[in-house]
Amino acid sequence: MTGAARLLLAAALAGAAAAACAEDPVPIEQEPRHRLAFENTRIRFFDVQLPPGYRSVVHIHHHDGVFVNISPAETEAEDWGKPPVRRAPRAPGESYFIGYAKTPKAHRVSNVGNTEYRVTDTEILQGCGGRPLDDAARAGPVLVDNARVRVTRIELAPGASTTLYGPCGMLVLVTGGTARFDGPGGIETAGFAPAGFKWRDGTLPVTMKNVGTEPLHAVDILVK
Repeated sequence: MTGAARLLLAAALAGAAAAACAEDPVPIEQEPRHRLAFENTRIRFFDVQLPPGYRSVVHIHHHDGVFVNISPAETEAEDWGKPPVRRAPRAPGESYFIGYAKTPKAHRVSNVGNTEYRVTDTEILQGCGGRPLDDAARAGPVLVDNARVRVTRIELAPGASTTLYGPCGMLVLVTGGTARFDGPGGIETAGFAPAGFKWRDGTLPVTMKNVGTEPLHAVDILVK
């Protein structure tokens, strides 16, 4: 065998070995740092916490999702089969919708910053139906409004209140705090840590009041 042939054979073997070791994508719930914190027939709620230096397993998104940023960090996103892309830190509370139901995606995310990267992912499995929404059905400034969800920002000073609307929805806390909820089921007071959440299921509105001593920042995801 000539020297050139040996080089070609070595390159082919190296390529075959690399292909054999390639990482196959896993369902999102099998990615170790994507913790499934809540689910029902309507949604699945993931609390994603990536410490500095963590490189996630390649995982698949195939449900529409609303992402709420909790702790910012510089990250690197790598779509399967494509080069990685560096991303600047997102602000706490920054929220966005990605339509993975039509365009599923496999990727990995790496925390290349010096602080924890934390984000929540509310997957929309099934709509809630109920009465048609009007422009008044909002808890605060609208961040996303499409056929599947209406996402609003909630910022409440101590003692301030707002209204959460139906037909159903997921409240995600960006900061910790204590809130009182007054709805058809009665009055409930609950304390929350950052990335805490509260699911509601009903067409009647619920009043939310900040009964803590610090400003409260949350994002409300109304499922249509």
